[in-house]
Amino acid sequence: MKKKKTIIISILSVIVLTYSIFFYYTKMKYVYRNTFATNIRDKFKPWQTTEVVSSEIKNRTKKPIEYLQKDTKDINIPILMYHAISDTNPLNDLLTPPDKFREQIKWLYENGFTPLLIDDVLEAFKTVKVPKRPVAITFDDGYADNYTEAYKILKEFNMKGTFFVITDYINKDNTYMTLNMLKEMKNNGMAIENHTSDHLRLNWRSKEEKIKSIKNAQNFLRDNLGIHSKYLCYPVGRYNKEAIEVAKSLGVRAAVTTKNGISSIEDGEFSLKRVRMSPMSIKSFKKIFENYMQ
Repeated sequence: MKKKKTIIISILSVIVLTYSIFFYYTKMKYVYRNTFATNIRDKFKPWQTTEVVSSEIKNRTKKPIEYLQKDTKDINIPILMYHAISDTNPLNDLLTPPDKFREQIKWLYENGFTPLLIDDVLEAFKTVKVPKRPVAITFDDGYADNYTEAYKILKEFNMKGTFFVITDYINKDNTYMTLNMLKEMKNNGMAIENHTSDHLRLNWRSKEEKIKSIKNAQNFLRDNLGIHSKYLCYPVGRYNKEAIEVAKSLGVRAAVTTKNGISSIEDGEFSLKRVRMSPMSIKSFKKIFENYMQ
């Protein structure tokens, strides 16, 4: 009887401990999400961001761009892949702290790198005319900190980037960008492109679902921002041959992946590699561009 009582007490203790851990995790997740959303909401002051950064740009001298003529196979362009620009969770390697991001963009600017949109990357592959020090800066998912942090810093250094947004998430909550944010960014030289409407893996979906996911995002960007999107970012980097065929049929010119590496047309327009960005040191960041510093 005593042994049975001990077993029952042990089982109850495990249940209580499990519930406590679950409750703590759920509470912390809620606190983190709401703290993040509140911070973003407090920082969203479009008039302040636009005016302060614009005055900084006016005081900078635009450096002349040096172009090179190369064989198509010899053109390699680093496409940087960022997600959130935030320091809210140091354990998440998809988050780049704002201070590190600024340090990276400042280094690119001061070392004469030419910022390219994805449209510019394709043009360089096509014309075989490429800046001596090219870089394409991209962001996935459409987080609100892409506006409050990344966009502000890009403008400060007269740089530009391509933002792949999940259109169903726009205006959804404070974690993601609003239409007003995207409109301002578009009007100031940033590119807004297609990350599908729902961010579900294309390689798991039927052909009809693939069409719907890509097409719905295209329609949203066209109807709300006047953007005729020609470029796609595969959700979670997952795609297959059918996804490429569907994208082509919908007028998509090229697509970026999550495959790590420097992009080359040799990989194919619909399999462009990118350099995965994490909270790295400036020393590690510089190593990405070693071949362009000669």
